[in-house]
Amino acid sequence: MGEAAGFATCGKIPFIAAYVPFITCRCFEQIRDDVAKPKLNVKIMGNNCGFSVSSLGPTHTVLEDVAIMRSLPNMTIISPCDGPEYFQAVFAAAEIDGPVYIRIHRIKAKRLHGDDFKLAVGRGEIMQKGCDITAITCSTMVQNTLDAAAQLAGKGISVEVINMSTIKPIDRELVVSSSLKTKKVVTVEEHSVVNGLGSAVADVLIKENPVKMKMIGINDIFATVGDYQEMIDYYGLTGNKIAESIDDFLKQDK
Repeated sequence: MGEAAGFATCGKIPFIAAYVPFITCRCFEQIRDDVAKPKLNVKIMGNNCGFSVSSLGPTHTVLEDVAIMRSLPNMTIISPCDGPEYFQAVFAAAEIDGPVYIRIHRIKAKRLHGDDFKLAVGRGEIMQKGCDITAITCSTMVQNTLDAAAQLAGKGISVEVINMSTIKPIDRELVVSSSLKTKKVVTVEEHSVVNGLGSAVADVLIKENPVKMKMIGINDIFATVGDYQEMIDYYGLTGNKIAESIDDFLKQDK
C-alpha cells in the first residue's frame, strides 16, 4: 500500500489487488494515513468479497469491508454486479482523481449488462420498475433480488429493483425518488448490516424521506463459514429467502 501511495505521488495511477481481508482490514491504517488523508490516486481492488471463499475459513470471510472503507473521507466505493460492470469499473476508477475501492466477487455472476454498457459512478440503475416496494442492492445480490422480485410478482407484489453499484457516493436522488413512489424500502447485501449499503441508504432516507425500511444482510455477528451456496442460504440471501423477507415486511402493514 505504501508503494502504491508512492507511485501516486509521482503522477502514476496504481491499481493494487489482494484478498479483501488483507487489503482492507490488515492495511486499514496505511489506507487511512497514506492514501485517503492525502487523497492520493490509488485504486484498491478487493478480491473475493463476502462469502466468495468462505470455505477457506474465517480469516478469508470478511463482511465488514464496506463499513471500513465507507468510514474514510475521500473514498469512492464501487461494488459491481456482473462482468461488464466490473470491466467498466476499472476504467471509471482510473478517471477519478482520488482513492477508489472496487469489490470483486469470486462467484461467476449472471450477465445483466450488454457490451455497450457504460458505468456512471455515483448513479444507481433501475433494473426493474415497481410500485409497491423499492429493493436496493449491489454485487451478486442484484441477481438474487431480481429472482425474488420475479417470485413476488406472482403474488401481485411489484418490486422496484435498484443496482446501487456505487455505494459511496450513493445516488441520493434515486433513493429519494424511488422511495417517494413506493413508500417502503428494503436493502439486500452480502455484507454486515452495520455501516454497509443499508446504512448508506438509511442515512439518506432519515434526512430526506423517512419511510419504513428493512435491511437484509448479515446481522452484527462474525459469520460462520462453509460452502458459498450454503452460506447464502443460511443467512437468507437466496432469491427464495429474500422474497420471503420482503413479503413478511410488507405484511406488517396489513
